Amino acid sequence: MVFGSPVNFQEINEEALVTGGIVMAFALIFGTIAILQTYCEHHHISVMREASVPILFGLFFGLITFMGYFSSGKYFDSRIFSFALLPIIVFKEGYCLNKQHFMKNYFYVLIYGIFGTIVQFLISFGLTQSLVSSSIFWSPPSDQTQDNYSFFATMFFSACITSKDSAVSLSVLEFEHAPKLHSIIFGEQIINDVIVFALSSTTQRYNNENVRFERDNWYNFLIFIALTLAQLLVGLVVGLITGVVSTWITKTARCISEHSSVLTIFTIYCAYFAFSFCEAFDFCGVMAVLICGIMMSHYQTYNLPKLSANSSKITVKALAYASETFIYFYIGFAVTGTEINNKEYLKGITIYPFVLIQFFAIQPMARLLSMLLSQGLAMLIQKDSKSPLKINKYEFLILLYSGLIKGVIAYALICEVDTEFVKKTHYYPFINYATLYLIIGTTLFVGGSLKYVAEWAYSQMDLQHLMESSDNSGIKSNLKQTFIREDIQAYENATQNTQSRFKKFDENYIKPFLIYNYLERKQDILTAKKLKKNKHAMEKQLEEEMHMYEESVRERREKQEMKKMNQKSKLTNLELDSDAEQEEESPKNNHHHENQNNHH
Repeated sequence: MVFGSPVNFQEINEEALVTGGIVMAFALIFGTIAILQTYCEHHHISVMREASVPILFGLFFGLITFMGYFSSGKYFDSRIFSFALLPIIVFKEGYCLNKQHFMKNYFYVLIYGIFGTIVQFLISFGLTQSLVSSSIFWSPPSDQTQDNYSFFATMFFSACITSKDSAVSLSVLEFEHAPKLHSIIFGEQIINDVIVFALSSTTQRYNNENVRFERDNWYNFLIFIALTLAQLLVGLVVGLITGVVSTWITKTARCISEHSSVLTIFTIYCAYFAFSFCEAFDFCGVMAVLICGIMMSHYQTYNLPKLSANSSKITVKALAYASETFIYFYIGFAVTGTEINNKEYLKGITIYPFVLIQFFAIQPMARLLSMLLSQGLAMLIQKDSKSPLKINKYEFLILLYSGLIKGVIAYALICEVDTEFVKKTHYYPFINYATLYLIIGTTLFVGGSLKYVAEWAYSQMDLQHLMESSDNSGIKSNLKQTFIREDIQAYENATQNTQSRFKKFDENYIKPFLIYNYLERKQDILTAKKLKKNKHAMEKQLEEEMHMYEESVRERREKQEMKKMNQKSKLTNLELDSDAEQEEESPKNNHHHENQNNHH
């Protein structure tokens, strides 16, 4: 009997086979990346941070695809980054916002986030414009119209590269070890994202022919500021309205609370609606989706069951993590896989010195000057204040160094550039790959060495604190490893007075309007918040106690093993000594027997 094959291999669709193979390859790659990221984080490998692993994978596979079959393959559309990946990343920052961390140092967050970002953009633009005035580091315009595009490209590049990435910094400076720096970096990142998107969007409007700006007019600067504020204001209003409407829906439509999956997807839909509405009218969608996330986090979560609230936050974090990993992988892939294929557009001899000057000179100088001016403004405002939240020179160094790291937001800004600019000018590939190189360089080198800079700075603060305590009171400080202990109670006292007015208005008017049966559930909500806060503190304490217990158990096991080894060595020494004594006694006995034989 002959059985026919259940599959006719001649009828297999080759296109479907190739597509399935590509999907399996991507699943294997990103699964490996996730495992390596957790492995490096678990073993505290400072050089390999969360963003470094996908970048290195992207660099490696970019080389493979360039040298192999896929060297002339298709690449992703930038609109995928702008409208699919970016909104969920920004929404995660607002929806999963730790308000306690954000409000600890709100003063420095606002100073560095708003004033510092704008000053850094202006300094970076001025230095970059002075650099590109020479044809050595910038392709000279082919005609008069290209000169305007050159000015716009410099301004747009400065807006993109002013962005920061705090993922690496926050993984190094954990809140339990460095609460002051953690809260400042965390809050500055959120404000910085909004400001740089508003600046880049305003820059694109500046280049729009319908606006018809003339660079020689003195009032253009005021128009630029007005457009930037309009971007932020419209995004703020749209985010507030979307957050209020979505929260009110969850309050009134209680049937939605029965389905956790529906609540989660409804929350994500609202975030994408706020972002897309602003982007459709050329306003700041990042501001809208960020404010929408903060509103939902502060009010909507109380209308949801505990399971639905936790599952929605976990889902948003997972989607944001997948989006960030994909973008970092594509950044590395784009440099090694695409940059080589486009050398004719880049005129490769100019981009590398331009990137090096930006990396070692312009960006550090812009960051330093902006922080000095921001710190000067903070000192003028708090001239007579004796606040414990002031920043010393070592903390200033850590903030300066961590602010040099660029990340996902910089590339997302590049992807949001106007398509007409891409078609009409040859400057876009230049600023595109310059941004990619800076992201990779700052993430791998600055992010990899941040831990050592922080440890050195905290060791210096440790020594200074020990000297002051020994000179003044004779009481030596108890520091945990290289991280200095900070007074958490001082933060609570410093922020308690400024938050009291808003809390009263929030408790009396906003929460009763947006939260389901708030007046009846108020005591239960406050109790749940206290339990959650205490539970987190107890979990940390139990974790430390378990770590200490494991250390003591390990030490006892080592002592027991050492005792066993000593006992074995003593036993072996005794056996060797007895054998030696027997060997010494045996010649004597033999000599005695010989004497007896001779005597007989």
